[in-house]
Amino acid sequence: MLDTVFITKLKRTGIFILVFTLLFVLFFYTLRYTLPFVLGFFIALTTKRFNFFLQKRLKISSGISAIITTTIIFVILSFIVTLVIYKVTSESILLLAKIPSIDSMVVYIDKLFVEITEIVGQIDPVVVSKIYGYLQTLLSQLVNITIKALNTVLSAVLSLPSVLLIAVITFIATYLFSKDLKVFSGRFYSVFSSDGKSKMENIIKEGISMTIGYAKAYSLVVFITFVQVLVGFSLLKIDFAVILSIICALFDILPVIGMILIFIPLIIYNFVIGKSFVAIGLIVLFLVVTVVRQIIEPKIVSQTLDIHPLMILAAIFIGLKVSGFVGMIYFIALLVGYKVLAKVKVL
Repeated sequence: MLDTVFITKLKRTGIFILVFTLLFVLFFYTLRYTLPFVLGFFIALTTKRFNFFLQKRLKISSGISAIITTTIIFVILSFIVTLVIYKVTSESILLLAKIPSIDSMVVYIDKLFVEITEIVGQIDPVVVSKIYGYLQTLLSQLVNITIKALNTVLSAVLSLPSVLLIAVITFIATYLFSKDLKVFSGRFYSVFSSDGKSKMENIIKEGISMTIGYAKAYSLVVFITFVQVLVGFSLLKIDFAVILSIICALFDILPVIGMILIFIPLIIYNFVIGKSFVAIGLIVLFLVVTVVRQIIEPKIVSQTLDIHPLMILAAIFIGLKVSGFVGMIYFIALLVGYKVLAKVKVL
């Protein structure tokens, strides 16, 4: 028979997975309504030390220090976001104008097959017809997806009233959370016993530490991908290097397709127009970025979260297979949550 200690641990783990799953689903399904408050709470937590430092150093009230901290953070964020939006919007408009139509790409495909036929020799017409159809469908879908993605970016930028409303509410929520963080904390802990309060403080402390570490780890992975692609595109003199690098870095998080949506059209386009060196360079760049990401992602995430790389790799793979990007977030967050509760000896 199984050991009673093992059975107890198994029951606790099962309860944890069930509760975590319910909370995770609830969080994601309500995020569209709670986003400003979640952002405000997160920003207030990350600036808590600076806020307390201002109160002690300048000997000011929590309200004044909160408004100073919140204003500084939002000025910096507004500058960065405005700069990124301007660059992305301007390059998106130019890129949309330069994307060739499907008809013109079909002409390029015809010329490409003529050249291939002359080089290779006699090719079975049935094979040529099938390859031609597959390639035409693939290019059509890739162009449509790329145009749709760029239009989505532009429509998001153009819907400024809703974005501004979210920004204003987030600013107010950040200020209120920063101002009364001690009050909220005191009321929350007041429902626990002295022992329970100590455990809950440890859980929240470890949870915040690991969550921030998780965010930093993936931000670093995305940033490394962005830098690699931007340097590669710049060396190969690819137009719209900045926006394409940003899209590649973000798309690289997506399961299966990832950066292929950007690299395949660029590679085919450069082969068609006779820039074979650039096309080969893009293939090499894609392979390098993919290999580097597969090496650094488990290592960076596992070192930051103090979780074995094999567990992180399994969470990433299973999550992507089950439910794409959201599934990956769920399984890694599940690992983090379990690690936190194991550290404070709840599990």
